[in-house]
Amino acid sequence: MYLDLSDEELMELVAEGDEMAFQELAVRARPGVKAFLSRLGCGVAEGDDLAQEALIRLWLHRGSYVAGKPLRPYLLTIAKNAYLSHCERRATRAETVPLSAEPSDLDRLLLRAGWQVEGPEAEVMGRYREYRLARAVADLPTGERLVFVLKHHEGMRYADIAAMLGIAEGTVKSRMFRAVRLLRKALPDLDPDGHQEEV
Repeated sequence: MYLDLSDEELMELVAEGDEMAFQELAVRARPGVKAFLSRLGCGVAEGDDLAQEALIRLWLHRGSYVAGKPLRPYLLTIAKNAYLSHCERRATRAETVPLSAEPSDLDRLLLRAGWQVEGPEAEVMGRYREYRLARAVADLPTGERLVFVLKHHEGMRYADIAAMLGIAEGTVKSRMFRAVRLLRKALPDLDPDGHQEEV
């Protein structure tokens, strides 16, 4: 019955208190929420916990969903709020351990070698570059990290990001500019030819 319904149709049923519809929606939505949280720098266990928290918040605040509106931005807003609350709790407990995105000499050597190899080694080096970029993104200030992930990983437009975060579109663009500048500074070896295209 529920399999033929869109996410928005399911959410309309959830808003009316349909627990079975919520179970189906949670199964569909959980992987996307976890991927979003992972791109913000959450580890596997942390991402699982925050995805669960976001889905619980979705159920608890189901009455605020506006029928007919796209569900994805609504759900990402809930996940973003759960993530920010988690960051605040972690900061007050002084458990934040910054990730260093400063490349070591070994990193530079491996990355230079990676540009010249093919086959399995190139795949490994590609994964290593992705890992380094993910760490650098996780090390961005929270505002810049959110804007970068929402734009480059979730494919949202600047206007939609501004609406989601409750800030001006110009502020979104400024944060994106700072994010890209910080990433280039942290990972200069990932752009060996000095290309200036947007990350």
